[in-house]
Amino acid sequence: MSSFITSFNNSYLICVSMCQEFEQFHQRLADVSRHVRIPLAVSNVLWEHCIRLANRTLVEGYANVKKCSNEGRALMQLDFQQFLMKLEKLTDLRPVPDKEFVETYIKAYYLTEGDMEQFIKNHREYSMKQLANLVNVCLGSHINKKARQKLLAAIDDIDRPKR
Repeated sequence: MSSFITSFNNSYLICVSMCQEFEQFHQRLADVSRHVRIPLAVSNVLWEHCIRLANRTLVEGYANVKKCSNEGRALMQLDFQQFLMKLEKLTDLRPVPDKEFVETYIKAYYLTEGDMEQFIKNHREYSMKQLANLVNVCLGSHINKKARQKLLAAIDDIDRPKR
């Protein structure tokens, strides 16, 4: 249980830290804008890259979780929604880059074995490690070893053409 709490406390702390970093970034952009005009297109590109990287980092962090309960899944969603609300106050960039990437990954924590196999086939945007974590953490205690191996093999099969 302590690894569960630690993982999700870290997730919360990461979201809080990223919000603070974005607030500082927003302030620095405003400071620079007082001296040099920053075109909206340039500002938007900067925000887009920063937000995209933050969202990718969140998914990678979620992929490092060792255990996940229903409360943990709810905390992931809540943390991400709080993060989005902070972002929406700092930037007018809509839609938020890679928002769906994070939301889809969090929702995958609720999938059943059959749905997970379809998810693996349809979501090649996630790394093998991220997909394997979903299988091991979400379904790990709910499916037998043979079913888990089948899902992990499906992940491996998806990656083979890339090699």
